[in-house]
Amino acid sequence: MHNNLLAWLLDSGLDEQRANIYLAALNLGEATAKQISDIVGIRRTAVYDNLRVLESKGYVKAVREGKRQVFVPLHPNELYKKFESHKQQLKDLLPDFLALYAQKDIKPFTQLFQGHYAGREVYEDILRVAEKEYVYFSPPELTLQVIERKFMEDWVKRRVAKGIRSRSLRVKAKVVPNAPIFNNETEYLRQVRYLHGHVDLKAAIYIYGNNIGVISTKKEGSAFIIYSPDLAFSLRQVFEFMWQISTRS
Repeated sequence: MHNNLLAWLLDSGLDEQRANIYLAALNLGEATAKQISDIVGIRRTAVYDNLRVLESKGYVKAVREGKRQVFVPLHPNELYKKFESHKQQLKDLLPDFLALYAQKDIKPFTQLFQGHYAGREVYEDILRVAEKEYVYFSPPELTLQVIERKFMEDWVKRRVAKGIRSRSLRVKAKVVPNAPIFNNETEYLRQVRYLHGHVDLKAAIYIYGNNIGVISTKKEGSAFIIYSPDLAFSLRQVFEFMWQISTRS
């Protein structure tokens, strides 16, 4: 158990010495620098210096008890709240970070996501990046095999609330759930057309801003986000050509 806790604290940004000091303080409840020093086997002065750093980061609090000073560790529940708060702050600031990031002359790159929720990454990225519209090629029933229907229903409502329109080229032979939220056009800011009958797809391809999102089948269980202005431009041209020769039903 100790090793798991230590590994998590290291991942959170603490170095090994400070992580061990925090765990020792947590185990004691409250302690002096000397008491912690005896447990971790580090000189008291070094422990004291590290405790001051941990205090500045909010992991411990120094309390004066008469002539002695003790250090009280952040309660595990408060530690959880601390990181949840940071996560929410990052989420709120993410558009600003991305705007700053996009201003740089960066090279194309690809992100790979795997697992049960891989496809969600593409949809969340669309909401972050798309400004007015995104376009996509899709076999809808395959998408709903890899992304939960409830998530998609909620996501469509969030997209509409942000005023992001969509145009989709669907595979005509594929079964689309008979639900307004997936099919109604005007209400849900979408236009739907169909590829010619002989065309089939085994992955959904989304083009938005300078990004391309790809969600593969349930069998592969993967999703990709590709940042490439040139590739996004080229795929959009392909989409526009296919849109012109597509059918409305």
